[in-house]
Amino acid sequence: MVGRRGDAGDRLCVAVDLEGYGRRSDAGQERAQEALAGLLDAAWRAAGTSPLRQPNGDGEVALLGPAAEPGAVVAMLVAFRAGLEAVNRATPRERLRLRAAAHRGPGRPARNGFAGSGVVRTCRFLGSRALRSDLARRPGTDLAVAVSDPLFDELRGVVRVRDFRRVLVLEPAKAFSGYAWLHTGGPLPAPLTGVVGSADAAPEQPGPEVPGMRIEIADGGQAGTVVQARELHGGLTIAPPDRRGGV
Repeated sequence: MVGRRGDAGDRLCVAVDLEGYGRRSDAGQERAQEALAGLLDAAWRAAGTSPLRQPNGDGEVALLGPAAEPGAVVAMLVAFRAGLEAVNRATPRERLRLRAAAHRGPGRPARNGFAGSGVVRTCRFLGSRALRSDLARRPGTDLAVAVSDPLFDELRGVVRVRDFRRVLVLEPAKAFSGYAWLHTGGPLPAPLTGVVGSADAAPEQPGPEVPGMRIEIADGGQAGTVVQARELHGGLTIAPPDRRGGV
């Protein structure tokens, strides 16, 4: 059972997805599902929370209770990463590599799963080319993590800012854009305590404006100007201004 319908409000949402699931044999898919379900069960127990969970074969979407603290997301991901590494050491021929995304926003149980813009936004980050590329370019990493901009603001002082990098995620085909913080690799940081106000917890300073950059969106859309974007992901071509006066 997913949960009680009509339970509305902002919630922490966590989604995970197994990379390359369709390339496995039928029996391999069953084994992967079994391993993933065990990892998720253990990670949520370690985090000390019992979210509403919507399994979908090669992944899961979970909604935490309205009173859940953002540190529960960090605790879950730390435990999940540790369990994933242990499973992959034991069965290296069936290595599991996953993406995970987290956000706080509207979400509630519905007739056939979860509904709410917060759930949709979490899943957009999870399936984004930004996060997929981040996992692909780090072959030694088994878990790539994206945390939405507003949730990361809640986590300042809980995790180290320097362990993440902020990117602008663009998915023109889905009419989606938003900032996310990608974990930069290595062990996920254990929650910090007593560091609010330290250099690690200081807000990220915006980068300089970049005037006159030409944008071409491969999947369709309008041209525009990039302002304060440190990194872009999506079907984009970015070039200097057209010297002939065009944009």
